[in-house]
Amino acid sequence: MKTAAKKKKIPAAVGNVVYPVAALGVVLAVWAVVSAAKDLPLLVPGLDEIFTELGRVLSRGETWRAIGLTAGRVAGSFALSFLFAAVLAALGTVFKPLHRFLSPVVTVLQAAPTMAVILIVAVWLDRGEVPLLIGFLICFPLLYNTMHTAIAGVDAELLQMAEVYRIRPLDRLTGIYLPSVLPAVFDGGRSAVSLCVKVVIAAEVLAQTAGSIGIEMQRASVVFEMARLMAWTVVAIVMSFLFEGVVVLLKKLWEGRRKWMPSK
Repeated sequence: MKTAAKKKKIPAAVGNVVYPVAALGVVLAVWAVVSAAKDLPLLVPGLDEIFTELGRVLSRGETWRAIGLTAGRVAGSFALSFLFAAVLAALGTVFKPLHRFLSPVVTVLQAAPTMAVILIVAVWLDRGEVPLLIGFLICFPLLYNTMHTAIAGVDAELLQMAEVYRIRPLDRLTGIYLPSVLPAVFDGGRSAVSLCVKVVIAAEVLAQTAGSIGIEMQRASVVFEMARLMAWTVVAIVMSFLFEGVVVLLKKLWEGRRKWMPSK
């Protein structure tokens, strides 16, 4: 007879909420301690100052316009990089010379310093176009490598079976390729969209893009208003979480569709 008590496991749904909240609490507590220890409100503002300033920032109509324009640039650059990566990765899997041609290009884009790329592009393009292109150039290599690896890793035996039984190309796509490729694409997309938010805002700062989160951060930094800078940082972090949340939601919807899809 077993006398040891069974360990109680935290439900996954509860854990998904508890752990992030606990981590956020630790970060806020550390910031509060540092702020109190430094006792320099201009350099390390207290949490009350930051959230008061955040309320002021969010009460302005210009803030929501800047958020909308930056979000549009992030969505546009990510959509373009996703589309080009999907098409070229699929073609590169079929036509090997194309992949061999693109590989060094992708490697160069990955190795190039982000700040250098932003400064170079800022000379060529309008200030409003710079963040869009930078987001594309940074996200495309990550998405291309993820998609090409996933497509090339599809089970060869399944593909041979599809050839033997003469399964239609559309059925191969929906029944073999998508279930094999999409999990990796969703995971890669989550990392890419988070990175896209960061580089788009960085490009807005350096290019001084009007009507953007980046220019608002720069203005706060120039006049040394750290509470306002931190408030805009909170806005950027929330935006990143929201974009990641969209990718996670799409993944959940796909998994749910696969789960309840009737077998043929």
